[in-house]
Amino acid sequence: MRKIISILNSIFNKETIFSTRGATTVIEDSKNDIEIKTARLLTELIKINNINKNDILFIVFSTTEDLKSYYPATVARMKLGLNTTALFSTTEPAIKGSLKKCIRILLTYKTTSSKNKPQYIYQEEAKKLRI
Repeated sequence: MRKIISILNSIFNKETIFSTRGATTVIEDSKNDIEIKTARLLTELIKINNINKNDILFIVFSTTEDLKSYYPATVARMKLGLNTTALFSTTEPAIKGSLKKCIRILLTYKTTSSKNKPQYIYQEEAKKLRI
């Protein structure tokens, strides 16, 4: 009986999986600057996409190689309370001419509203990535 209920739930489950992304830059490689800019970007991504924090499946953070003083994922845990969310940090490849001091976020979440397509946020110097 449990298996039948599980199958029926999966058939009638109307949740959709979306990913949204964003990027920002910092002025200096400091814990304070990384905290402020990461929290601002992540908060805006959650707000503009109307994401319930409990619906976040995982977040991938990447930073350029010149940012070494603090993990953006730590900001998500400490400042936004995402203690049970899967968080992963990585470093962007060092591409000649690429944007420096950049933090990127890929946030994957579930939603029951498939009408709203994800909105992306690019702040500070990262706005240049969308020109």
